[in-house]
Amino acid sequence: MLYLILSQNIPFKEIIKLINLKKHIIMKKIFTYSTILLSFLLVVSCGPKLPKGQKTVELPCFQEKYTSSKKDYGASGRGVSIDQVTSRKKGMMNAKSEIASLIKSNIRSLTDDYSVSRSVGNKEEFKSRFETITSETVNEMLTDIKVACQVLAFDKNTGQYNTYIALSISKDRTAQQVMQKLSNKEKKELDMDYEKFRSLLDKDVTNNN
Repeated sequence: MLYLILSQNIPFKEIIKLINLKKHIIMKKIFTYSTILLSFLLVVSCGPKLPKGQKTVELPCFQEKYTSSKKDYGASGRGVSIDQVTSRKKGMMNAKSEIASLIKSNIRSLTDDYSVSRSVGNKEEFKSRFETITSETVNEMLTDIKVACQVLAFDKNTGQYNTYIALSISKDRTAQQVMQKLSNKEKKELDMDYEKFRSLLDKDVTNNN
């Protein structure tokens, strides 16, 4: 390049300008590439790290597909025991406790919002009534509940059985049974029917559908 410049009888000052311009372009490219490399290294280094010797473990029946959706309530539980049957009973008990707590909490939150948005006479009485109905409904549904996933594992290190269970309850069924417990008078006073109540159950879904 320098030979071409000299052969064209370009003034010395212009040659210096061309050389400086070339340096500027090269430095700009170096800076751009360095920035990209540094950004990549920061992303990699900021990722989650586990202590040395540890690795992530995905528990059976605890995957995201077994959580709540617009159609169903979902929850999981685990039971540990040296006895296989006891392990399953514990797993089932823990899963039932989780899904019952989930449904009660969900409906309590929704009815609280509903009572605020509507002209409900005695709000506290309304909430109390729904809590009672929800509790009764959940207890009834737990006696005949769908097992969405069940895995039994034996841990050789501890000599114990691990039972993983995921349960599922239809929101359609939940809405139907709750509405069946309300009298026609209560439905009229609360301006509530199956369709309205069922639509409420879709409003508090934070998991993937």
